[in-house]
Formats: sequence, C-alpha cells, structure tokens
Amino acid sequence: MASDRASRENPESSAAKTGARRTATVSRFADDETAIPRDQALAAYEASGYDLATHPAHMIRRAHQRATFYFQQVMNGLDLTPTQQAALATLLKHGELSQNYLGRLTAMDPSTISIVVQKLLKNGHIKRRGPKKDQRLAMIRLTDRGARFAIERLADSMEVARRVLAPLSPPEQKTLMELLHRIGDGDDNFG
Repeated sequence: MASDRASRENPESSAAKTGARRTATVSRFADDETAIPRDQALAAYEASGYDLATHPAHMIRRAHQRATFYFQQVMNGLDLTPTQQAALATLLKHGELSQNYLGRLTAMDPSTISIVVQKLLKNGHIKRRGPKKDQRLAMIRLTDRGARFAIERLADSMEVARRVLAPLSPPEQKTLMELLHRIGDGDDNFG
C-alpha cells in the first residue's frame, strides 16, 4: 500500500523502476564488456526457442520477397510498385477518395500514401483537388490515362497472385488467404 502511494506521488520513480527491470530482463549481457563463451551463447539461444527457419516473421518476409520478385517480373519495365498498384486499383473500384481514406483502404500510413500519391501525380495517373495546406483532406481521382493504366494492370496483378500461390493446392490457397486475413486484420491495437 505504501509502495502504491509512493508510485502515485512520484510516478517517475515507478516508471524508472519498471524501465530498469525491463532493461535488465532484455539482456543480462548489455552492460557487461566480457566475452560471452560460445557454449553459454548457444545455450541461451536454444533456451529461447528461437529458430529463424520457423519464425513466422521471417517466413512472411521470405514470402514477401518472393511476391515482390513476381511483381517486378510481371510488371517488367513499368514504373510501378505494389503500393502504387494497390492505390490505383482502389481508386478504380471506389472512385474519388480523400488521400486519408485511400491510405486507410490500402493499409498505408500517412507518410507512405503521401509518397504514393506524389508518384502517381507525377506519372499523370491521378488528379488531386482540395486544400494544399492539408493534403490528407485532398480528394484523389484517376485521370483517364490512369484509369486505362489501372485497368490494364488488373490482369497483370492477378498473374502475380497466381504465381505467388502456385506452390499451393486450391484448398491450401484458400486456407492461406484466410490465415493471412486473420493475421493482418486481427490486432485492433496495431498501427
């Protein structure tokens, strides 16, 4: 009870203690300049349960590398990235959108969607109207050239998807897509 009162009276000391414990837990070796013996390092590695070959983040990164490779292969010679393709297809489907809403629909943070919009503007694929001071509120729409370009890329994008999923049977493809949706959409505290 006295420690609760002390924490309320001096929240900085409580935060400092918590931070100190967290730092101590993260690495027993962080402040130690002595060499860690190989057997001790290997024992710590094995005790952690970490295995790069089966780590989900690593496997997703490898799958992303392959998907990016296929995208570049299929879109060969086009000045187009997967995020730009996502924005073009989303504008094709929904019509005019605010830059902010386009970013949310394509799961891009404000900085990323801003870069994507700048590139699509430069290439003449979209037009923007609205306040110049707050570009998040700007309304974005496809130009005629952009609409034609986006339509032509739909089949290419589906070819990328076909190549990415090719190693899997149709039931496995369905399962993978369901699982990826659960991972991608599952954490309400993300971002």
